[in-house]
Amino acid sequence: MQTDSVSHASCISLPAAIKAVLFDCDGVLVNSEPISLSTLVDVLAHFGAPLSGEDVARLFTGRSSAAPIEHILNETGRDVSAEFKPYFYERLFVRYETELHKIADIDDVLAALKARDIPFCISSSSSVQRLETTMRLTGLGHWFEGHIYSADFVKNGKPAPDLFLHAAGDMGFEPANCLVMEDSVAGVQAAIAAGMTCWGFVGGGHYDGGRELARQRLFDAGAHQVFETMADIANAICA
Repeated sequence: MQTDSVSHASCISLPAAIKAVLFDCDGVLVNSEPISLSTLVDVLAHFGAPLSGEDVARLFTGRSSAAPIEHILNETGRDVSAEFKPYFYERLFVRYETELHKIADIDDVLAALKARDIPFCISSSSSVQRLETTMRLTGLGHWFEGHIYSADFVKNGKPAPDLFLHAAGDMGFEPANCLVMEDSVAGVQAAIAAGMTCWGFVGGGHYDGGRELARQRLFDAGAHQVFETMADIANAICA
């Protein structure tokens, strides 16, 4: 059950033990999930393994492309590992050019961490190619100074803890000293499995009309706090 309400955000501050912050990308830094999920609905139908938008969001939010590829294999017996990303990305990146935007006030969060000299990185289920495209289109890349970690770097994607542990280790921090910012159940589960503190975020467009349920799902997955706005997170970092 929920242990802390987002309405108490003004009372929340960054735990003293936190020395580094690991950001998921899609749905946390950028409002990309509505674009990618609706595109994925069309792509799954193309490969003969259709799902509703609701099921796609439930099954694949926060997970790497390995998950829908496995779904297609299970449904059709067809291995589309070589075809999936090119087909998906061709359609996704066309939409990114006109529809992709940063999450409101994310620059304030990153600036607050910089002001406190707290290192941070991206630890995302997205591929290197997708992250590079996202950084180019949104202008966020300059904040991360090469500290961008992709699911391509590890064998097991979220909800396994591998990516978060890899990122923390590469940056030189113990898991207990890391805070993860996540919007998905799989991501929260990965952070908790890694032994890290996790703050959930439900301000992305994919949670429009369902933020109360999303908040509870992230708490149930183990999130220590859940926020609706980046402004509240920036205030917590500055507190």
